[in-house]
Amino acid sequence: MMANNCIFLSLHYILTANFMMIESTSKVSPSYYVDNTFTPLHVDTVNNLVTYNQNEIKFSDKERTFLTTPVRTYNDTKDRKTVFEKFDKKIEDIKCTCSVIVKSKLAYLSNILEGLQSGGAIEVAKDKLTELKEEAGLIVLMFQIGRVKAGKWFWSFYFKIMAIIEYEVNKDYFEKTPFREEELQSSITNFLNYCKENNYLPNYRTESDLLLKNSIVPINIFQELRASVDYDNVMQNISIEYLYLKPLWDEHELLFGEIAGSIVEWRPTIKRHAVEVDKTKKYVENRQWIPKPFGHLSYHKLIKQIINTRAYIFLWVMLVIFDKKMPNMDANSFNTIFTQTTNTLNTVFEFIAYSDPFFYDIVTEYHWTMPEDTNLGNLIARISVRAKDSLVELNGRNSDESDWISINVSDELSNDTMMEFLNEFADNFKQLKAKLSPFCYVLAMYILNEGE
Repeated sequence: MMANNCIFLSLHYILTANFMMIESTSKVSPSYYVDNTFTPLHVDTVNNLVTYNQNEIKFSDKERTFLTTPVRTYNDTKDRKTVFEKFDKKIEDIKCTCSVIVKSKLAYLSNILEGLQSGGAIEVAKDKLTELKEEAGLIVLMFQIGRVKAGKWFWSFYFKIMAIIEYEVNKDYFEKTPFREEELQSSITNFLNYCKENNYLPNYRTESDLLLKNSIVPINIFQELRASVDYDNVMQNISIEYLYLKPLWDEHELLFGEIAGSIVEWRPTIKRHAVEVDKTKKYVENRQWIPKPFGHLSYHKLIKQIINTRAYIFLWVMLVIFDKKMPNMDANSFNTIFTQTTNTLNTVFEFIAYSDPFFYDIVTEYHWTMPEDTNLGNLIARISVRAKDSLVELNGRNSDESDWISINVSDELSNDTMMEFLNEFADNFKQLKAKLSPFCYVLAMYILNEGE
């Protein structure tokens, strides 16, 4: 089952959200309170990758500490921006080198396809295609792990390989010049010119010359990535249908089911969903993803909006309940429920953290202010506006200008009732995880991000 094969990438690899108390909160903003850092493995991988740049970008132990250690004090913020900007430069450097490698593989891939179109057997090229697919998948994963917008050509290259591997079922869908699309030609060429202008690649060396005289570079890159990126569990068996979110095509309860404490009108969005599913099915069935991998992403965008909106509504209800309950809570009850809210939000972050800075900011402020400051009025106001606006984006304007949602939380809530709500909140996203594993969802959203 794909949900098992396409497992959520371990926190050992991804950027982590670290919730902790820090000193001098008047001097340090919430954006530093929940601080994005890179894992040591990711930093080491980026640091170890050899590129075609004549001026090697390497990180000292001190810089590595900056990149992997969350902010705890005001002093931790000093010199931090410079180090992270240097890290961004190394990522650009890697993108330039990987783009040279991918462009060099296009001619080889084109020759394989021509051989198949002339009657050659797929078995002859199977091993090489499998190797090319792994290399393309490793590159895609590396940039996704670092949450970097890489370039459409990396995904286009990967999709072409997937299509050729299944040549017999796809042979009627290849255009006469399948490697001439913008993402694989003008976009990558323009980017390589940018690389030379910014000294990531030497101006006086052709790409073929770089490859010929620096053959160790691609060897190093793929050795390092094989040692650090979980390709087998994430990419090896992933299907095109999953990248276009097939498990959600017929899923209504998880997307439009009731949320305790709220009344939401979903009917206009349900109609939109049905239309988008039909369009997406045709897009996939007609193999339009082969010549135009980014030609249809409206379903990705709709699903992102729906899932994010459900998270807003759940969070809104949670804050309203907590705000009503706190004045009468004893210390033990408060700590128990506050801990459960944190655990619940961590579950939701597997989906939301990758695609919505607003949700991240709200949760950041929640952790920053609680439990010292228990005034949730500002947070409730912000999340309510966002939830209402999101429903307008999904449903359109209501004819009588009324909201598509109302919140109704009883004043007579027991602690058990609140825990039941928090379990409902977490379970909704756990069921999404079972239906469509978070990392498959993350990859789908990564495709959307590249296409925007």
